[in-house]
Amino acid sequence: MPLIGITSQTASTGRINVNKVWGVREPYRAALESHGATVVVLPPQSPERMAEVLARLDGLVLPGGADLDPAYYGEQPHPRLGEVDPLRDEQELFAARWAAENGLPTLGVCRGAQVGAVAVGGSLYQDLEAAGFTTISHEQTSKAPALWHHVSALEGRWLKPLFGERFRSNSYHHQAIRDPGPLRVLARADDGVIEAAYLPGHPFYLMIQWHPELLPSHWSLFGLLVEAARSGLAAAAD
Repeated sequence: MPLIGITSQTASTGRINVNKVWGVREPYRAALESHGATVVVLPPQSPERMAEVLARLDGLVLPGGADLDPAYYGEQPHPRLGEVDPLRDEQELFAARWAAENGLPTLGVCRGAQVGAVAVGGSLYQDLEAAGFTTISHEQTSKAPALWHHVSALEGRWLKPLFGERFRSNSYHHQAIRDPGPLRVLARADDGVIEAAYLPGHPFYLMIQWHPELLPSHWSLFGLLVEAARSGLAAAAD
């Protein structure tokens, strides 16, 4: 079974707010295991140790979460920038760069898509409304698994076979990819916001702006990651 790592986010626990728990939200595990993957959670660690762990994985998930520090793409914080987590930023950007450079199959989700873009030289809109994207609300108010707005697939790979040329997604973000860098845009919302992008020449480096883990009908995206991980295992065996 492919071994898929998921980078983690933190929450405080205990009666005194001093202990941090690093973990992942349950739907990620369920979505990956539904496609036959074995899941391992990746807490913060030194770059050397993280590289050793990544080298043992068959695939990587960069999950959703808080905003990314704009210093990583050369900007000062916007007034609408939300909470940032320096330790998580450092860990995930390292993991995303390593995966991009070493051909590790990778799926980025929401924040993870933004991390995946910045890691290879892209940049973000720090706040979509402030940047003039006002015709569509990307910060969904209805709870999962409700769908929110339309997405149009621009190429035939991956998304069109699963969902068709035009489909609806959920949407829980106020930031998005501005400059995709070397990534190629795969899908956009009706207002032009990038909803999916991939790294050409890489076995599978797919960045998705919505939250497929909250939509069982979209768990097939995790299946694509697991399939790419299996292909890597088969190639290594040969």
